[in-house]
Amino acid sequence: MSLPKPKGWKVLVRKNKAKEKTSGGILLPEAAKEAEDYLSITAQVVACGPMCWYDKESGQKWIGGDWAKPGDWVLIPKFTAFKMEIENEEYRLINDDEIIATIDDPSSIKVYT
Repeated sequence: MSLPKPKGWKVLVRKNKAKEKTSGGILLPEAAKEAEDYLSITAQVVACGPMCWYDKESGQKWIGGDWAKPGDWVLIPKFTAFKMEIENEEYRLINDDEIIATIDDPSSIKVYT
């Protein structure tokens, strides 16, 4: 599989897929999966552009260092980014400063709107 290589301040993330069944093994109906997928704002970092975590004006590295690295799970805004589908997976290209937080377990996040 050939994934896009982010340039500049862009981060490539793979959006977390909606659960197919409950923890008890009950298969979820399509409407429930679609609702969860719509509300999901968790994603896994796949790749970072070469200018990620650098100040856009000064070119200096951010004082706090890298906010995330490939493999990290992150929270991103619900309505953001360039969206694409590759081999039935949803990917997004976001700006480095759009990452809201890193998380250990994406299944622990519940979104309410």
